[in-house]
Amino acid sequence: MLFRYKIALLNVLRNRRRSVLTLLAIQVGVISLVLFGGFVASMSDGMRENMIRSELGHLQIYKKGFNQYGHIEPEKYLLSQSDLTQITHIVEAITGVELITPRLDFSGLLTNGNQSIAIVGNGINPDKEALLSSAITITQGEDLFPQDSDGALLGQGLFNALNTKVGDYLTLLSSTTDGAVNAVDIKVVGAINTGVRDVDNRLIRINLPHAQDLQFTDGISRLVVLLSETDNTQVVIKQLNEIFEKEKLPLEIKSWSQLADYYHEVVKLFEGVFGFIKVIVLFIAALSIANTMMMAVMERTPEIGSIRALGATRYEIMMLFLTEAFYLGIFGSVLGVLFGILLANGITLAEFIMPTPPGSSQSYPIRIFIEWPVLWQTAITGIFVAVIASIYPAFKASRLLINQAMRSA
Repeated sequence: MLFRYKIALLNVLRNRRRSVLTLLAIQVGVISLVLFGGFVASMSDGMRENMIRSELGHLQIYKKGFNQYGHIEPEKYLLSQSDLTQITHIVEAITGVELITPRLDFSGLLTNGNQSIAIVGNGINPDKEALLSSAITITQGEDLFPQDSDGALLGQGLFNALNTKVGDYLTLLSSTTDGAVNAVDIKVVGAINTGVRDVDNRLIRINLPHAQDLQFTDGISRLVVLLSETDNTQVVIKQLNEIFEKEKLPLEIKSWSQLADYYHEVVKLFEGVFGFIKVIVLFIAALSIANTMMMAVMERTPEIGSIRALGATRYEIMMLFLTEAFYLGIFGSVLGVLFGILLANGITLAEFIMPTPPGSSQSYPIRIFIEWPVLWQTAITGIFVAVIASIYPAFKASRLLINQAMRSA
């Protein structure tokens, strides 16, 4: 067996032209998969972190039943000031928590006197929200500050639709928690871009006390928690659930993943596209390898006849060619992974700008992650494809008759 491996390696090194062609086919396939796999991973990671650091946080805490019944009887499912104090004390004691901030959700109409637009709003703590919502960019004006008692940030689409300017006063109408209608004046201090066009077309952010005045309440809808590491989300949720159950607090927690339906839809789409491209790339690589190996069989027919005449069995001939394919698969995959890493780093450093994705309002530089699971899976796949593509040529070589192979010399 060791002799066969030695002969196979010598054949790979001896037949340089065919070996180079086969290696190129394997490398192109491996490099393509490494680059596209890293691109998909970067898109998923960027979208996830953008959603976490613009709107969702890593987890959100509600009064039990809020997500099911809060839209029907909101006054019954708001967190009180005492709840806020107690929950904040518990959450801040958990390792890995960066901050916790309250929000009061509301909806209504925003009007400039000539035009009214339906909006979705948040009453926020500006100081904490500036840290949590680091992915939100200020496109005009300035950020919201606690001293801006009647200040408001408008999504860029909403800002444009109302044809307003920084410093303008608008009227905000909303139903209160007990079903009445209330109106307050707001001063536009800036326009913001969350990266999601649909959100920017309806979003308004005001100071929490102003939102509470609008709603005739001192409660809040939810508490948003930001962690130092996204990977710790489930661990922190488990810890908090255990504490809430022990303290008999009627609360429920939702992770960013449970709230990000759009994210999961996009990830599934990219995974499907990646799978389809993987099949096409591997199929083309397999055809190239099989074609090169068939050329090798035809060119080495006299050699095969001589080996068979010396007593080699058909099985040994077949295994010799498969072993050569195995070596080519290893060399090609390793080189493909190395070149893929170099190209991925080069493209990332070049910072080519992608066109604005559908539904988004921001453009992003192309980033390609070096994903170790993608690298080793792609390398193994490259070896596997090289061997599988060589089965038929190896079988044809093993079936050559000795006398016919010798006469072709």
